[in-house]
Amino acid sequence: MPIPSRVRGLHPRHHHSGSCGSPLSQLLPGPVEPPSIKGLYYRRARKVGALDASPTADLKKEILVNVGGRRYVLPWSTLDEFPLSRLSKLKFCRSQEEIAQLCDDYDEDNQEFFFDRSPSAFGMIVSFLAAGKLALLREMCVLSFQEELAYWGIEEANLEKCCRRKLLKKLEELAELRREEESLQRQREAGGPAADPSRCGLCMDWLRETVENPQSGLPGKVFACLSILFVATTAVSLCVSTMPDMRAEEDKVSGF
Repeated sequence: MPIPSRVRGLHPRHHHSGSCGSPLSQLLPGPVEPPSIKGLYYRRARKVGALDASPTADLKKEILVNVGGRRYVLPWSTLDEFPLSRLSKLKFCRSQEEIAQLCDDYDEDNQEFFFDRSPSAFGMIVSFLAAGKLALLREMCVLSFQEELAYWGIEEANLEKCCRRKLLKKLEELAELRREEESLQRQREAGGPAADPSRCGLCMDWLRETVENPQSGLPGKVFACLSILFVATTAVSLCVSTMPDMRAEEDKVSGF
């Protein structure tokens, strides 16, 4: 194979540039650059064209999957690092029935596995399998992405810290909503007072929500700030009234 001219130019016999004035520089070895690893992510997972009926893949060492019309080739060696994933379990299927439990369809002629799932979410998962970093999909609901992770058998602990915090926050909000719904359901079952559909009843419900829940909106936050301000003002006035100078002033005033 011919050697690129860029590499030949580094050989001492072809080094005739006048930029090196000292002949000693021609005898000293140049800086040794570490060899770059090219195609590492490509070898771990790659996307193939949708119109390519027979992609160049060794299907004994690789798996061809089609998720929502997007086709990927993943080596079994990559999937072996995630034995609990859905794709890794396909390696141990021995019958059509076992394959049907893990995927939506299978083309035996092309050995292609079909999945009717979100291709965008699977693209993030493929990036994680190749590069080792898992992030949330911006245009997708966090809870929907969590369902995709559960379907593909990818643990949520692999998410980046910022994405994991966002997921936990959404889960806490969902749990709070479920607790409120359960509380209302128990109240209805216990024969509690029904909600008043009139304008006065709606106003009272809004006022109660504003007073009890500062996160209900801007009025709730303003009310919470005013409450804290009143409490702080009262505490400061009580502290000031106990000072000796103030008590002396009060004694003088009361003496007159």
